[in-house]
Amino acid sequence: MGALSSHPMKDRLRFIDLFAGIGGFHQALSDPEFDAECVLAVEIDDACRQVYTANWPETELIEDIRSLTHKNGVELSPGEIRDHGLIPPHDVLCAGFPCQPFSKSGFQEGVNDKTRGTLFHDIMLIARAYTPRYLILENVRNIAGPRHLDTWATIIKSLREAGYRVPDEPAVLSPHLLSPEDGGSPQIRDRVFILATHMGDAHAPTDLISPPLVHRQSSNGWNPNNWDIETFLQNDSEIRDLEHYRLRPEEVMWLDAWQALIQELDVDDLPGFPIWSFAFKACPDSMDDLPIWKANFLRKNSEFYRQHKRVIDRWLRQKWGHGDAPLCRVEDFPISRQKFEWQARKHQPRREDRDLWDLVIHFRPSGIRVKPPTYLPALVAITQTSVIGRRRRRITPTEAAGLQGMDPAVVLRAELNNAITYRQLGNAVHTGVVKHAFRALLDGGTAIQTAA
Repeated sequence: MGALSSHPMKDRLRFIDLFAGIGGFHQALSDPEFDAECVLAVEIDDACRQVYTANWPETELIEDIRSLTHKNGVELSPGEIRDHGLIPPHDVLCAGFPCQPFSKSGFQEGVNDKTRGTLFHDIMLIARAYTPRYLILENVRNIAGPRHLDTWATIIKSLREAGYRVPDEPAVLSPHLLSPEDGGSPQIRDRVFILATHMGDAHAPTDLISPPLVHRQSSNGWNPNNWDIETFLQNDSEIRDLEHYRLRPEEVMWLDAWQALIQELDVDDLPGFPIWSFAFKACPDSMDDLPIWKANFLRKNSEFYRQHKRVIDRWLRQKWGHGDAPLCRVEDFPISRQKFEWQARKHQPRREDRDLWDLVIHFRPSGIRVKPPTYLPALVAITQTSVIGRRRRRITPTEAAGLQGMDPAVVLRAELNNAITYRQLGNAVHTGVVKHAFRALLDGGTAIQTAA
């Protein structure tokens, strides 16, 4: 297992990169370990194409996958797609495809009808036209969740009808479970990988059922709690426009207020449920017609208030301020900042250890959340950039790129603004996880057959 050299082949592997984003698959597969050649990329987002072209100007990059699978608005058959000649022969098809809802209409028949109109259908048109030896597809974990069993079954059936050997179960992988030597990083980012190998024309149905090629487990005995986010951070002195990433005065004020409360509470274990300051009442307000979860939180916060009434009342009366932020009470905070989630019980088990400034902080629409400084939650394509409490600042795009296993120079070469870069990284595939999945795919298949 490991280096591609252990797999006999006639020539370099060639791959196409569909829904390419900023090139996570490209960076992973063109790594010297695999030395694969990208012969075509597809990406519809203009800003992503700027990044892709800045790094791989020699790769043909087109905007719309439908220009490969349709002509004059009419869907082409696999044979017509091949005759069309727009896609070079390739050994590997990569795609971090969008998860569009598949129709469940009882009037449709067959896998093709269920997926028609989705971008997964376009992937399968290309796969049936060129029968690349390997498919490596990536999507959010929810695509194989309990609410999407029909979707998942449709995907697997579609692949097998095209002659691909694929496991029944999804491969759910996350970079925080991979050791540093295996390309991991301190980010919990569960994603489904579909790893499929084409079995040729002559095969029995049982040949298309594969055991799992890779599992959601730590690699090489790695303990994810051994991550230290500090090792992935830049020195503050190296950061251009450092003040841009610093917390605003009102953000420091909100955190100082919550830090004061958690230090004053004479208990070792803080609640695991969200703490809502506006719900600190001896008797909760009427909960008629409220969702069960919300009524439950209101009851728990009311009980918590009764247990710590003296401390909480004093805290609610206090005024807070920082820098040029005006003095105000907690009740004057934005409603989302009157909510606090303590998720660091194992990291700081005792009262005297509690210091949220030693944790990772997220300003979420659902409230302020604090977690241990080991691994971060998944980077997302919206403005919820992680705050490093010790640094009192947000992570930079350079650091976010490292958390995605990507070379920061690749991510930043197009010199786009930070908001766009964060969004691109939130949508990107983790290169270390791609490598881990691709090794498993190569080792799980038979000898590589390069494209004709």
